[in-house]
Amino acid sequence: MLKKIADNALIAGNIFILFLLVFYQQLHIPAWLQVAGRMHPLLLHFPIVLIILAVALDFMKFKDRDLLNGLWLTGTLTAALSVIMGIILSREEGYGGSMLAWHKWAGIAVLWIATALYWYRSTKVKADMPPSANKLLKPGGALLLVSIAITGHFGANLTHGDDFLLAPVTPKPKAIPITQAVVFDHLVKPILEQKCYSCHNSAKAKGELLMQTTEQLLKGGKTGPLFIAGNPAASLMMERLHLPLDAKEHMPPKNKTQLTPDEIAILQQWISKGADFKMMVTALPQEDTLYQLATQFLAPPAEEEYNFAAASENTVKKLNNNYRVIYPIARNSPALVANFYNKTQYSKKALEELLPLKGQLVELHLQKMPVKDEDLSIIKQFTQLRKLNLDFTAIKGEGLKELAALPHLQSLALSGTAITLPHLQQLMQNKSLREVYCWSTPLTSGDWQQLDKQKRIRFEKGYSSEGIEPLKLNPPIIGNEQTIFLGRQTLSLRHPIKGAEIRYTLDGTEPDSVNSQVYMDSIRVDSSFTVKARAFKPGWYGSQTVQARFLKTTYQPDSAVLLTPANEKYLGDGARTFLDHITGNFDFGNGKWLGFRYNDMQLLLLFHKPVNVSAVTVSTLQRKDSYIFPPQRLEIWGGASPEKLTLLKTVHPTMPGKDTPPGYNPLECKFPGKEITCLKVVAVPVPKLPSWHDGKGKKAWIFVDEVLIN
Repeated sequence: MLKKIADNALIAGNIFILFLLVFYQQLHIPAWLQVAGRMHPLLLHFPIVLIILAVALDFMKFKDRDLLNGLWLTGTLTAALSVIMGIILSREEGYGGSMLAWHKWAGIAVLWIATALYWYRSTKVKADMPPSANKLLKPGGALLLVSIAITGHFGANLTHGDDFLLAPVTPKPKAIPITQAVVFDHLVKPILEQKCYSCHNSAKAKGELLMQTTEQLLKGGKTGPLFIAGNPAASLMMERLHLPLDAKEHMPPKNKTQLTPDEIAILQQWISKGADFKMMVTALPQEDTLYQLATQFLAPPAEEEYNFAAASENTVKKLNNNYRVIYPIARNSPALVANFYNKTQYSKKALEELLPLKGQLVELHLQKMPVKDEDLSIIKQFTQLRKLNLDFTAIKGEGLKELAALPHLQSLALSGTAITLPHLQQLMQNKSLREVYCWSTPLTSGDWQQLDKQKRIRFEKGYSSEGIEPLKLNPPIIGNEQTIFLGRQTLSLRHPIKGAEIRYTLDGTEPDSVNSQVYMDSIRVDSSFTVKARAFKPGWYGSQTVQARFLKTTYQPDSAVLLTPANEKYLGDGARTFLDHITGNFDFGNGKWLGFRYNDMQLLLLFHKPVNVSAVTVSTLQRKDSYIFPPQRLEIWGGASPEKLTLLKTVHPTMPGKDTPPGYNPLECKFPGKEITCLKVVAVPVPKLPSWHDGKGKKAWIFVDEVLIN
């Protein structure tokens, strides 16, 4: 009887799957049924084990026919249930693409092959038949195992990425030398590939976010742009990375491999520098944080082995002076580098004095020195030279033919000089030369076309806007780290592109290129303000607006006491957290916030001398996804002592709606000025979350990090 019910259930399951496939595009899965779909990864291992075991016993000619048929039936029936759950799961937002289609149809093939083999065994195979009569069982079982492997492969790729299966045995690409590395391609992109692509690819676009191309990264997802160039603190990517691991929107999900602190720092530094997709690592100063991080991930520049003898230490020491510095290119290396400083001290004789080192000098830096063409006849005697820098010198170009004889010269810098195309053509005879830097020279567009035709030497002309669509400027960078100030604030703005003009407003209006103030040096402001700034430059599109809110506090309490304890997970630095002028970010577990849920926040602030107070601002966080709401009620009490307090102001903040984005929420309480020595702040959490919220009926959190008194 039980077998008959199971047989009918198997038939019904296959028919139901056919129905789902026919109407697949029209399926709308209610929320309660999505739970069943999400059990697909949990259930699918059960039929796999049963079917593999059944095939193995068939191969070993297991004799208990009833037990084997029961094993086949159970495995096939649970496979049908797993397929149904998988189809339901595939209709959720974020799934799609060819990988999902292959996984779906391979899984259905497993079910149908298993069903066919089960019916064949139970109806055609008799106990008294010789093994040779069961000719379809072994090839059918082999086909079934291959289908299971294919299905599992596509499922793993769908969940973990395209290279999940072969990643352990795939040879790792050689680390690119830091001298050739692009920040995005060789630092940022590998992090995204390893930690983000598995959920944000063409087959599985969680949150409608794709991350595999530059265009997809710039477009963002359902909740908006992924990052704001120049402003990592306001970028969704960094916000999600810094959420607590258990938060619903933390990325990557807690069951995935998390980013290391260095990887997070790379993303943050890249965004803060304007999220440039073409920036070279070598364009960064060596003391820059991002450059230092790059040295940990990239191969150091390949070191050339030099087979010449080292120079005498006494000779090197004798030739060093205040305007000429000579040093080894690396520790224990015979190769030397010479740098000239102070053009008033440069002379042809100073260059000739280096000739005792002509067999060891591999780099010579003469940029901005008054070097003339006749000096190049001296330089050609330094036969070991690999790199020569003549940027912004006085050469005209006639002497460049002398350099064609240098047998090892690889890099030559001639930017800012008077060279012309015929002069550069003389260098073509040098077989070792690989790159010539010659921007800001008289070369015409026709000259550059001639130079581009040859492929052996790279002639670098720098950025030119001629004949191409103007680029959009990065937003300005706000240099102030602290957004709360006591007394007066000096606002600092800067832009990484030389010559960019920064225009700003302090009244909340949008800056433009005509009417807004031009930022010159620094701005001194003595009241709370919101700065908005944009960058402009001829030949470029204006940047997006960057914005920051700065809050002033006039009085600093002499002491602070928490009358009610904060939650043990979010204690910050105790009551000092409210007065340290350091604002927290969206990572409310970073020690900059105090969290309250099951009791009110009651803070007592004391002054040694009376102060006249007319406004109190309480800085709160709003993250409805983490149950963090503004307080239901905010009370300000004041008086001469804790025992003699009167209610100065009660505020009922506006509650967020279903679509309200996360944000900082400074709650300002204004009241008639009152002289006090004691101030009490009371914040009451929302007792029940609204009906639209996932945690409806539960108590909300409040998070506070600063209390400002004016």
